[in-house]
Amino acid sequence: MDQDYRSQNQAVVLARLSARERQQIIDDFVDSVFADVIDEDATLVAGWMRELPSNLPEDPTSEQINAWVELAELAGDESFRQMVRRMVLSGEKNNRLEYGLNLRPLVLEHAGAALSRGIAPESTGANLILKRIIPDDLPAEETAALITWLEMVAEPRVERYWQLLSILKGEKPSPPAVPAFAWLLATLRAHR
Repeated sequence: MDQDYRSQNQAVVLARLSARERQQIIDDFVDSVFADVIDEDATLVAGWMRELPSNLPEDPTSEQINAWVELAELAGDESFRQMVRRMVLSGEKNNRLEYGLNLRPLVLEHAGAALSRGIAPESTGANLILKRIIPDDLPAEETAALITWLEMVAEPRVERYWQLLSILKGEKPSPPAVPAFAWLLATLRAHR
Protein backbone atom coordinates (compact mmCIF):
# COMPACT_ATOMS: atom_id res chain seq x y z
CA MET A 1 0.00 0.00 0.00
CA ASP A 2 1.26 3.43 -0.87
CA GLN A 3 2.53 5.50 2.13
CA ASP A 4 0.63 8.64 1.04
CA TYR A 5 -2.63 6.72 0.79
CA ARG A 6 -2.09 5.21 4.26
CA SER A 7 -1.35 8.66 5.74
CA GLN A 8 -4.46 10.14 4.10
CA ASN A 9 -6.56 7.27 5.42
CA GLN A 10 -5.15 7.73 8.91
CA ALA A 11 -5.82 11.46 8.74
CA VAL A 12 -9.46 10.87 7.82
CA VAL A 13 -9.93 8.34 10.66
CA LEU A 14 -8.30 10.58 13.26
CA ALA A 15 -10.16 13.68 12.11
CA ARG A 16 -13.49 11.85 12.42
CA LEU A 17 -12.90 10.83 16.03
CA SER A 18 -15.21 12.51 18.49
CA ALA A 19 -13.82 15.31 20.66
CA ARG A 20 -13.96 12.88 23.60
CA GLU A 21 -11.99 10.22 21.70
CA ARG A 22 -9.36 12.75 20.63
CA GLN A 23 -9.11 14.07 24.18
CA GLN A 24 -8.71 10.50 25.46
CA ILE A 25 -5.63 10.02 23.27
CA ILE A 26 -4.06 13.13 24.80
CA ASP A 27 -5.24 12.29 28.34
CA ASP A 28 -3.70 8.82 28.10
CA PHE A 29 -0.40 10.39 27.01
CA VAL A 30 -0.43 13.03 29.78
CA ASP A 31 -1.54 10.51 32.43
CA SER A 32 1.32 8.20 31.53
CA VAL A 33 4.05 10.85 31.61
CA PHE A 34 2.79 12.56 34.78
CA ALA A 35 1.86 9.36 36.67
CA ASP A 36 2.57 9.54 40.43
CA VAL A 37 4.09 13.02 40.17
CA ILE A 38 2.74 15.30 42.86
CA ASP A 39 4.11 18.72 42.15
CA GLU A 40 2.27 22.00 41.68
CA ASP A 41 4.25 22.98 38.58
CA ALA A 42 3.85 19.52 37.02
CA THR A 43 0.09 19.71 37.55
CA LEU A 44 0.02 23.08 35.82
CA VAL A 45 2.04 21.82 32.83
CA ALA A 46 -0.08 18.65 32.60
CA GLY A 47 -3.18 20.84 32.36
CA TRP A 48 -1.63 22.87 29.56
CA MET A 49 -0.67 19.69 27.70
CA ARG A 50 -4.30 18.50 27.80
CA GLU A 51 -5.75 21.67 26.22
CA LEU A 52 -7.32 20.56 22.97
CA PRO A 53 -10.12 22.45 21.30
CA SER A 54 -13.39 20.69 22.03
CA ASN A 55 -14.12 20.19 18.34
CA LEU A 56 -12.35 20.36 15.05
CA PRO A 57 -14.30 22.63 12.72
CA GLU A 58 -16.98 21.01 10.52
CA ASP A 59 -14.59 21.37 7.62
CA PRO A 60 -11.10 21.35 9.20
CA THR A 61 -8.23 22.76 7.20
CA SER A 62 -5.61 20.39 5.92
CA GLU A 63 -3.22 22.07 8.35
CA GLN A 64 -5.50 21.16 11.28
CA ILE A 65 -5.94 17.59 10.08
CA ASN A 66 -2.19 17.20 9.63
CA ALA A 67 -1.60 18.78 13.05
CA TRP A 68 -4.01 16.35 14.69
CA VAL A 69 -2.39 13.35 12.96
CA GLU A 70 1.08 14.52 13.97
CA LEU A 71 -0.04 15.21 17.55
CA ALA A 72 -1.62 11.75 17.84
CA GLU A 73 1.59 10.19 16.47
CA LEU A 74 3.69 12.15 18.97
CA ALA A 75 1.42 11.17 21.87
CA GLY A 76 1.70 7.52 20.83
CA ASP A 77 5.47 7.56 20.27
CA GLU A 78 7.06 5.60 23.12
CA SER A 79 10.43 7.38 22.84
CA PHE A 80 8.63 10.74 23.09
CA ARG A 81 6.66 9.54 26.12
CA GLN A 82 9.85 8.39 27.83
CA MET A 83 11.64 11.64 27.08
CA VAL A 84 8.77 13.76 28.44
CA ARG A 85 8.57 11.46 31.48
CA ARG A 86 12.28 12.09 32.18
CA MET A 87 11.63 15.83 31.92
CA VAL A 88 8.72 15.56 34.36
CA LEU A 89 10.70 13.50 36.86
CA SER A 90 13.69 15.83 36.68
CA GLY A 91 11.41 18.77 37.46
CA GLU A 92 10.22 16.98 40.59
CA LYS A 93 13.76 16.88 42.01
CA ASN A 94 14.90 20.21 40.70
CA ASN A 95 11.95 22.52 40.14
CA ARG A 96 12.92 24.91 37.34
CA LEU A 97 9.55 26.01 35.95
CA GLU A 98 9.80 29.48 37.46
CA TYR A 99 13.44 29.77 36.44
CA GLY A 100 12.56 28.60 32.94
CA LEU A 101 9.80 31.18 32.62
CA ASN A 102 12.22 33.90 33.70
CA LEU A 103 15.02 32.64 31.45
CA ARG A 104 12.97 32.22 28.27
CA PRO A 105 12.62 35.94 27.41
CA LEU A 106 16.36 36.49 27.91
CA VAL A 107 17.22 33.49 25.74
CA LEU A 108 14.88 34.58 22.97
CA GLU A 109 16.15 38.15 23.06
CA HIS A 110 19.89 37.62 23.39
CA ALA A 111 20.60 34.08 22.16
CA GLY A 112 18.03 34.45 19.38
CA ALA A 113 19.70 37.65 18.17
CA ALA A 114 23.15 36.03 18.38
CA LEU A 115 21.91 33.08 16.37
CA SER A 116 20.38 35.30 13.69
CA ARG A 117 23.64 37.27 13.44
CA GLY A 118 25.63 34.06 13.06
CA ILE A 119 27.67 34.43 16.27
CA ALA A 120 29.39 31.12 16.97
CA PRO A 121 28.89 29.73 20.50
CA GLU A 122 32.68 29.35 20.94
CA SER A 123 33.44 32.99 20.12
CA THR A 124 34.37 35.77 22.51
CA GLY A 125 31.25 37.66 21.44
CA ALA A 126 29.12 34.68 22.45
CA ASN A 127 30.66 34.75 25.92
CA LEU A 128 29.66 38.42 26.28
CA ILE A 129 26.09 37.57 25.26
CA LEU A 130 26.07 34.62 27.66
CA LYS A 131 26.75 37.02 30.54
CA ARG A 132 23.53 38.90 29.66
CA ILE A 133 21.54 35.68 30.06
CA ILE A 134 23.28 33.73 32.84
CA PRO A 135 25.02 35.42 35.77
CA ASP A 136 28.79 35.08 35.60
CA ASP A 137 28.93 34.04 39.24
CA LEU A 138 26.48 31.14 38.94
CA PRO A 139 28.03 28.34 41.04
CA ALA A 140 29.42 25.31 39.19
CA GLU A 141 26.77 22.94 40.56
CA GLU A 142 24.01 25.33 39.42
CA THR A 143 25.66 25.64 36.01
CA ALA A 144 25.77 21.84 35.71
CA ALA A 145 22.08 21.62 36.70
CA LEU A 146 21.24 24.34 34.18
CA ILE A 147 23.08 22.48 31.41
CA THR A 148 21.10 19.32 32.23
CA TRP A 149 17.87 21.32 32.18
CA LEU A 150 18.78 22.98 28.87
CA GLU A 151 19.51 19.59 27.29
CA MET A 152 15.89 18.70 27.96
CA VAL A 153 14.43 22.09 27.02
CA ALA A 154 16.23 22.14 23.68
CA GLU A 155 14.15 19.18 22.49
CA PRO A 156 12.40 19.98 19.19
CA ARG A 157 9.63 17.38 19.63
CA VAL A 158 8.38 19.01 22.84
CA GLU A 159 8.26 22.39 21.13
CA ARG A 160 6.43 20.77 18.22
CA TYR A 161 3.80 19.40 20.62
CA TRP A 162 2.99 22.95 21.76
CA GLN A 163 2.97 24.23 18.17
CA LEU A 164 0.50 21.53 17.15
CA LEU A 165 -1.83 22.41 20.03
CA SER A 166 -1.77 26.03 18.82
CA ILE A 167 -2.63 25.01 15.25
CA LEU A 168 -5.54 22.89 16.49
CA LYS A 169 -6.86 25.84 18.49
CA GLY A 170 -6.73 27.98 15.36
CA GLU A 171 -3.85 30.05 16.75
CA LYS A 172 -0.57 30.89 15.11
CA PRO A 173 2.24 28.90 16.79
CA SER A 174 4.99 30.82 18.52
CA PRO A 175 8.23 31.12 16.56
CA PRO A 176 10.64 28.26 17.32
CA ALA A 177 12.61 28.80 20.54
CA VAL A 178 14.62 25.57 20.52
CA PRO A 179 17.40 26.93 18.28
CA ALA A 180 18.03 29.80 20.73
CA PHE A 181 18.09 27.40 23.69
CA ALA A 182 20.44 25.06 21.77
CA TRP A 183 22.73 28.06 21.08
CA LEU A 184 22.72 28.93 24.79
CA LEU A 185 23.53 25.32 25.69
CA ALA A 186 26.46 25.21 23.25
CA THR A 187 27.71 28.57 24.53
CA LEU A 188 27.51 27.47 28.16
CA ARG A 189 29.49 24.33 27.36
CA ALA A 190 32.10 26.36 25.52
CA HIS A 191 32.62 29.03 28.17
CA ARG A 192 31.84 27.59 31.60
